[in-house]
Amino acid sequence: MKTEPVPYSTVASFTPGAHVSRIRQNDEAKACRFYATEQFMSDCWQPGNTINGDKEQVVRPTQAVLSVRTGDVVISLIHGKAAIVSPEHAGRLLSNNYVRIEVDGSKVVPAWFVWHFNESKESRRQQALATQGSTFVLRLSLTEVRQFTATLPPLNKQKAIGGLYLATIEKRHYQERLAALNEQQILSQLSDMIQ
Repeated sequence: MKTEPVPYSTVASFTPGAHVSRIRQNDEAKACRFYATEQFMSDCWQPGNTINGDKEQVVRPTQAVLSVRTGDVVISLIHGKAAIVSPEHAGRLLSNNYVRIEVDGSKVVPAWFVWHFNESKESRRQQALATQGSTFVLRLSLTEVRQFTATLPPLNKQKAIGGLYLATIEKRHYQERLAALNEQQILSQLSDMIQ
């Protein structure tokens, strides 16, 4: 028996990050760094631009701000992708380009949610419709994402799909990294042969 799709908003809560310009600051407050593209791409197992820590944007908020925790599901509204926050990125602040997702564990497995949002035909179709007509920046809105629907399989299937998905993208990352290192080694050896 096929189940009916349910809106994301019925199986998860969504908390948007803060607008950087709206964060009240004080030089005496603790310095905080943002969860930015570099960290997001790393958590997606994608190569990203390496940013020197000295060039990262730092704020000293005097108000409560949303920071990510290890295992949080985060959606980038700019990239149209979801990721699970790794331990090395925990504690960073979310800007308004990101949304923290808290799934209802009795209905959805976080890794499955990431797979569904990133890879499922169901989600890709909805993302394409949501960004249709956008000419400059393909940015999802939080309102649209909340309305996306998912056909939920049983939790045991979700766990299997999500686990396999995360293992697959991690494996692909390391295979691509190994291929790049092999290419560098060969090119270096060729250069040495000429000299």
